[in-house]
Amino acid sequence: MKSIIFGAAGILVTAGALPAFAADMAVAEPPVETPIVETAGVYDWGGFYVGVNTGYAWTQGDYTGGGLPGDHSMDGWALGAFAGYNFFNNGWVYGVEADVKHDFNNERFTSGGGPVEYETTWGGSVRARLGYAIDRTLIYGTGGYAFTNAKLTDPGGATDKETFHGWTIGAGVEHAFTDNLAGRVEYRYTDYGKSDVFGVAGSDGDIDSHSIMLGVSMKF
Repeated sequence: MKSIIFGAAGILVTAGALPAFAADMAVAEPPVETPIVETAGVYDWGGFYVGVNTGYAWTQGDYTGGGLPGDHSMDGWALGAFAGYNFFNNGWVYGVEADVKHDFNNERFTSGGGPVEYETTWGGSVRARLGYAIDRTLIYGTGGYAFTNAKLTDPGGATDKETFHGWTIGAGVEHAFTDNLAGRVEYRYTDYGKSDVFGVAGSDGDIDSHSIMLGVSMKF
């Protein structure tokens, strides 16, 4: 009788321990990984770049003395190239840029009984740039040294050429379409100063211009 009682008790103890043992034997589920959310990086404006540009310039010559008194326009298209280097620091972009261009602004008028032809043939500038970038869009100002080569032919056929030296200042907006390709629109005012380049007609000239240029560049 005692053996039956002890046997039954053993069975009950074993039955009570089975759920805990089964729980210990359960296969633990793998931990759920926290998803990684990727955020787009800020575009880096730093580095060397080269580009080409074209646009239109409203150029004015203010002449005194001789046979060309008054103001005369030399408006026309321009085609050029530029290169520079940018530094990028916490949204601020600063650097240096140089450009060269060819002007297509040949103009003629009559003075002293004959035709006078005058133009600015080529020019360029070396400038500092400073701006602030909102990711891939840069708003900047620029200014520095500028020069242009002027040519005049008087009614007698005599030609005079000289390089004017002055300054330029402007602003622009640039946008990076890819990591390497950017486009821009830029306005500049340039005062080339005064010169006696028009001495063949007994005149001095003071040239300035307003220009709007569109450009594309490749960053390396």
